Amino acid sequence: MKKMIEPWTVQLNAPELTFAKWVGRERQKAAERRGYNNQNQCGKNDMQIHIDGACGELAFAKIFKLYPASVFDTPGELAPFDCWFPEVGGIDVKTTPNKCGRLNIEYRKVNNPADVYALMCGENGRFMYAGMIRGNEALTDKYLTDVGNGAFFAIPQNDLYEDLR
Repeated sequence: MKKMIEPWTVQLNAPELTFAKWVGRERQKAAERRGYNNQNQCGKNDMQIHIDGACGELAFAKIFKLYPASVFDTPGELAPFDCWFPEVGGIDVKTTPNKCGRLNIEYRKVNNPADVYALMCGENGRFMYAGMIRGNEALTDKYLTDVGNGAFFAIPQNDLYEDLR
């Protein structure tokens, strides 16, 4: 399993933060147009969830020196993945403000799973990479949870891998 000696952290700079906030706001507008409701497990408003998600995706891409496909896609388009690792495929990056938070994946992802899911922990532009897990390993009954807002998969950080390449 995961054996990271030093956590991988990154701080987004001011232009990156400004851009990620714009992306998050545009995603929220697109979600409202489509009538999409977030399966909010943390109590934040949907706009902030989209902003935090865009920041986490950009931070992940910065750490791994990858092109953040979903950040630069046309706002409102449903990108099939957030980043692409040639060795492992499409990665769906999830973000939590909780340093010890779990990687939460919406149940609807069973219909169109990513190859890999990754977790970024942080907020306000400072993030720590917590690890990743293959989709076929994450979307199993072992991790299925429901706290009253609908079923989702909750993977603890102990079950994440440092790298799958």
